[in-house]
Amino acid sequence: MPGSVVLLSWNEYRTIHRTRGLNEGAETVQTIDPANANPEFKEALVHMTGLADTQERLKDNEFGIEERAIHLKRDVEMFQWVEEKETKSKDKVGGGKTTTETYSYHKQWASGRKDSERFNRPSGHYNPTPKFDDVSVSAKKVNVGAYALDSSLKNSIRSYEDVSWTDAIVESLPEEIFNTCAVDGDYLYWAESQTPDAQSPEVGDLRIKVRVVKPTVVSLVAGVDQSGTSLGDFEVSNGESMRKLYVGEFSAVEVFEKMRSENSMWAWIFRGLGFFLSFIGFCMILGIFGAFASVIPFFGSLTRSLTGFVSFLLAIVTTAMTIAVAWIAVRPLIAIPLIIASVLAAVMIWRTSKKSSAKTVPSFAAPAETPVTLTADDVV
Repeated sequence: MPGSVVLLSWNEYRTIHRTRGLNEGAETVQTIDPANANPEFKEALVHMTGLADTQERLKDNEFGIEERAIHLKRDVEMFQWVEEKETKSKDKVGGGKTTTETYSYHKQWASGRKDSERFNRPSGHYNPTPKFDDVSVSAKKVNVGAYALDSSLKNSIRSYEDVSWTDAIVESLPEEIFNTCAVDGDYLYWAESQTPDAQSPEVGDLRIKVRVVKPTVVSLVAGVDQSGTSLGDFEVSNGESMRKLYVGEFSAVEVFEKMRSENSMWAWIFRGLGFFLSFIGFCMILGIFGAFASVIPFFGSLTRSLTGFVSFLLAIVTTAMTIAVAWIAVRPLIAIPLIIASVLAAVMIWRTSKKSSAKTVPSFAAPAETPVTLTADDVV
């Protein structure tokens, strides 16, 4: 519960702080042509669109693949045993629970090596050590026109594409790889002692994919350093960082809209996490009732369902209240009037419903007597 309150409060502060920083950045950013470095924009917040390029050639030394690229990655997966654990709990008559753990094993492609020695049943489920590992290399210098990107901007370029295993590449492989390899689609399959079958792999078989990020068009918002030729972080007056890169052509307005969308997305992710922590906290607090009720198995399950629903409602109330209080701290001029208006609206609704109830109450008083006039016909 304290973790939920702290997370929710911090998130509202972070969201508003970030929003204010983005608003300031959007007002001060300048769009420039990256073709030539202009001393006028030293230590300024700039927006540019251009080709992120490098002259470096990256190489996978073991497989001999070489490309002019910003990033190069080798992804290695091994066909191996994987352990899955399933836990089931059942209430016992008189209280307590019986917990049953079931382990199952199956083979699948997975990165790295699953430590079969730590399996519950290691016998018959041994995973060998793969001969090749994942590899990642990046160009040291990447430019957009006359401006060099810092490592953060460079690493933001993630438009990977697969390298095709052409006949020329396969034939140039070292003999120890070439003798026991096969190509299927974008993967190179390799085994220790015999040529692998991509459709019927065996434990220990490897499949390898190489991907690269080639020079591509990007749009970014960043600060120009004192040299006037490098791009990196820029802090607005409240300390928020204005350094962001997207692959593709986007105007300054579009870049800031994307940044605002990301800020909103993270705000809701943290709100959801805060609500989940609150829900778990209330479930733990109210769990004692389910423990007492579990003396009778069916009644215990029913009680836990009820306390779970109550915990859900309490978590909603706690989350909403925490966010409201946090907004009072960061935006009192907006939050306080909204809270007052909400309270007044609730009071008015309550009073209206009370008056309506009073008007619809049936009256049980005896009706007033009406004088009866008898005619001569009535008397007859």
